[in-house]
Amino acid sequence: MAARLLERLPPVLRERRDVLDGRERWAAASVVAQDDAAVVLVVDSPDGDILWALGDVEQLGRLVPDALVGHGGGLRWATVPRAVEVPAEALAAAGIRRQTTWDRFTTDALPPPQPGEDAVVALDPVRDAAAINACLDVGHPTTRDRPGAPDDAGWWGVHGEGGDLLGVLGVTTRPSGATPSMHLHGLGVVPAARGRGLGAAITATAARRALHAGAPWVSLGMYADNVHARRVYDALGFRVDVENAGYGPPGVTHP
Repeated sequence: MAARLLERLPPVLRERRDVLDGRERWAAASVVAQDDAAVVLVVDSPDGDILWALGDVEQLGRLVPDALVGHGGGLRWATVPRAVEVPAEALAAAGIRRQTTWDRFTTDALPPPQPGEDAVVALDPVRDAAAINACLDVGHPTTRDRPGAPDDAGWWGVHGEGGDLLGVLGVTTRPSGATPSMHLHGLGVVPAARGRGLGAAITATAARRALHAGAPWVSLGMYADNVHARRVYDALGFRVDVENAGYGPPGVTHP
């Protein structure tokens, strides 16, 4: 089914990393609008449909408003390239408004060594779940990324002198082809340990191990206004693939 999704997309989009990474999640999507370099997909969901617009910005500027108006209410989330100007009347028809802006990064190059990597250790998502969650509760309390997800490929972390985790990062599989790519998520460093480069050390370790294991690339997402994280990811060799905006009903800040 995932392969058939690719067949229904404009050829220019079929090799994009975000498309390959998302092709199973979007395997059952309906193509509600498309041109030769852009497409608008919608997945039915009991909690509200999810829309994904990708491709040429100029073409999406024509396709997205009609798709939103045609769908009407009931959208739980819409992801649209940030450069696409979505008219207010189209957003109102769908009952959504801009909630977030975020960038998707990928790299297929080994990151340069970082200070502190020798302290980064592999964690067990089951045995260490309580400790990972405790670190996230303090270091990244708003994240929905937690150990134990079906696509969990592992977690990495750094322990403090007392044994508690000072920082953690999860890795999930993204079935982009014969060899899955890897996605980094849930990076959290407790406030008392920030400014020491732990986030860079953990991210570099996780990315390097994933690439050494055969992943064709490693991806991650970041809120667009996180200037510090952007500097870290740039220094590690990650590059922006897509600049997105997220739209949802009032009170909803993520899909």
